[in-house]
Amino acid sequence: MKNYILLSFVIVFFVSCKTGKLSTQDTLSQSETIIIGEIRIMNGDKEVTKNSKIYFDENTKGVLFYKLAADGLVMMKLPKGNHFIKYIYTPYGSVNLPIDYANFSVPETGKVYYIGTIVIDAEKKLRKKSRGIIYDTDPKGLKEEKVQITISDTPQKVSKAYHDAFGTDKKIENALLTVAP
Repeated sequence: MKNYILLSFVIVFFVSCKTGKLSTQDTLSQSETIIIGEIRIMNGDKEVTKNSKIYFDENTKGVLFYKLAADGLVMMKLPKGNHFIKYIYTPYGSVNLPIDYANFSVPETGKVYYIGTIVIDAEKKLRKKSRGIIYDTDPKGLKEEKVQITISDTPQKVSKAYHDAFGTDKKIENALLTVAP
C-alpha cells in the first residue's frame, strides 16, 4: 500500500510541474506568449547556473519552471500577464524568493519579450533542504529571502540564439525584469 501511495504522489508531482521550454514544434495557444533572456546564478564567487531551475508564479495548480543549461539562455512560452520568480533550485541548494520580489509583465499574446540579462547572486544563501515550492499554506515552509539581482539590457546573445533556432524575424520587445526594494 505504501508503494502505491508513493507512486501516486510521484505521478501527481510530475504532472503538476510543467516546463515552458520552447521547441521548434511548439505552437502558441491564444493565451500564450514567449519570453527570452539570459539568467546566470552565482553563489558568492562560484557560478552554479548549469542544471539549475527557475520556478515562476507560485500557485496551487503546479508550477512553471525552466531548467537552465550552462549558457543560461531562456526561451520559453508562458501565459500572458504578470509573472515573478519564486524559487531558485541549484544542485548546490535552493533559495525561496518573496512573492513579487522579481517581476516582469508580458501584456500581449503571440509576441516575443526580452526579460533581460539577469545575474542572480544567491550570496551563499542556498539551503540544502527544501520542503517544496508552494509555501503560502505551509507555516513551516522555507524562509523567504531576498538575493542580489542585477538586470542589464543586452539582448544580442539571446536574440541571436532565438533567431538562429526559430528563423523568425519577429520583433522582440522589452519586458525587463524588475526587482522590488
